[in-house]
Amino acid sequence: MPILNLKLERLFKLLRQRLDKDVLIDALTSIGVAIEELGTDCVKVEYNPNRPDFSSPAGLARALKGILDIETGAPTFRTLPPKTFLKVDKNVKTVRPWIVAAYVEGLTLSAEDIEELIAMQEDLHWVVGRNRRKVAIGLHNAGAIKPPIIYKALRGDEISFVPLKSFRRMTPQEIVEQHEVGRKYGHIVAGTGLFPVIMDSCGEVLSLPPIINAALTELTEGTETLFIDVTGTDLEAVSGALNILTAALADMGGKIRQVKIIYDGMRIKTPNFMTKTWKLKLSYANGLLGLNISMKEAVRALRRSRIGVKRIKGDAIFAEVPAYRLDVLHPVDLVEEIAVGLGYKNLQPVMPKTLGFGRYHLDTNFEDVCKEIMFGLGFTEVVNLTLSNSTRDYRWMKLEPQNPVKILNPVSAEYDILRTWIIPSLLYNLKMNKQNPYPHKLFEIGDVLIVDESSDEGVRREVKLAFVSSHVDTSFSEVKSITEELLRSLGLREWSLREVEHASFIEGRVAEVEVNDVKVGIMGEISPEVLENFGITMPVSAAEIELQKLRSLFSKL
Repeated sequence: MPILNLKLERLFKLLRQRLDKDVLIDALTSIGVAIEELGTDCVKVEYNPNRPDFSSPAGLARALKGILDIETGAPTFRTLPPKTFLKVDKNVKTVRPWIVAAYVEGLTLSAEDIEELIAMQEDLHWVVGRNRRKVAIGLHNAGAIKPPIIYKALRGDEISFVPLKSFRRMTPQEIVEQHEVGRKYGHIVAGTGLFPVIMDSCGEVLSLPPIINAALTELTEGTETLFIDVTGTDLEAVSGALNILTAALADMGGKIRQVKIIYDGMRIKTPNFMTKTWKLKLSYANGLLGLNISMKEAVRALRRSRIGVKRIKGDAIFAEVPAYRLDVLHPVDLVEEIAVGLGYKNLQPVMPKTLGFGRYHLDTNFEDVCKEIMFGLGFTEVVNLTLSNSTRDYRWMKLEPQNPVKILNPVSAEYDILRTWIIPSLLYNLKMNKQNPYPHKLFEIGDVLIVDESSDEGVRREVKLAFVSSHVDTSFSEVKSITEELLRSLGLREWSLREVEHASFIEGRVAEVEVNDVKVGIMGEISPEVLENFGITMPVSAAEIELQKLRSLFSKL
């Protein structure tokens, strides 16, 4: 969770009034902010990543004004017309296609302001930008720039400039190989042979997004005009990040001037603070909240959450959502804003009219029985993420990819798919624990996701049980006896094994498990090539059972 350090004097200046500490604490918790530490002159808070507009004191103060009834409704932001343009060369489309920009005038940045902006920039890189992969932000001293500006892609040896925290000119290729920041983020644009570059009319490089800015435009105390660029792979995301930044700077006293962005076949002016209109039915909100509030109460609650109300028609509220609110994706989000505006502490709990007693789902009971059996057989339970790695799950297992669910713009290359089976996760556990004494006997009961176009979500969740046994004497006989004991302990009396071929297992030492002629799993000795891929030096036998399929067979036995 991201952390924000709030200096109380700074916050009170933004609120234009001082608050008693108890009032401040109550207001912060009312908008969903957790207080980590409270000092005499500052407060450290933790905010939910779904509210990236809370990444600055200005954004947080804006929300507090609503809950404290200082200012309510959707904030308005005035923009000045563009004085210049930014041209996007079409050759950047294959590298990092989108860019938006703005000027912020009328500032005199202090060291505290710069520190605050950089902290906000880094939080947005993580929360919105997926660690710069999806969105990257550049903050520049506009006084060093000669517009108009061009955004293009160049080869790694085509230009050179002095990057931040350096004192010599370097080419883009040298930056990703030698500069600390370049080595950290260079992989984001690797593979095309081109680097996205932002340059002014004199050919001076301003930025090498998403890697590093030029030292030429570094922010210093006394900077009066900012130039902001936001680049990325998604136009909505880069526009949203720019709106959050410029809204905060407007609240700090800056005047926002638009920039005309000229794409091949499209022209836009950014930032665009136009609100989005959402239709919300009061009956829907009351049904979810379990309340019976009036239209007047609902409208007031929305306005206290800094949501505007355009008009009311019958049971419907046409709400205006500010451009910086990237978290509003569905009418249910507006219901949450009503709850925040009403105040969760003001919602009175109601006892159910009838008594009810909860119980575990039958599938959960079945899984718990399986766990007890595996514990009794001497296995240790592990829990791995459903997120997985395509290289580990397929190439290391000597398999072709089996149409897994892929992660769009993954935060880390370590997790780029959702797993379709569990054994690779357990082998990775063995790899990470090979320094510990043997034998290693691990099992996991967990979810896998299978692409299924017939389902509403396009995927199907399945629960599987997998186990591995690793020691010098492990064999097919061991994994067979363990699997049979599991089935026998579950009350099954008849099953069969059928020899199959599977690239992850040793030929002739792998079999499918069938119950009532239905395949419910696979077991065998793991191939030495697979073990070598994982760096495991001890033999391993393994099995994987489809628990949901196995449980469904009980009613047919």
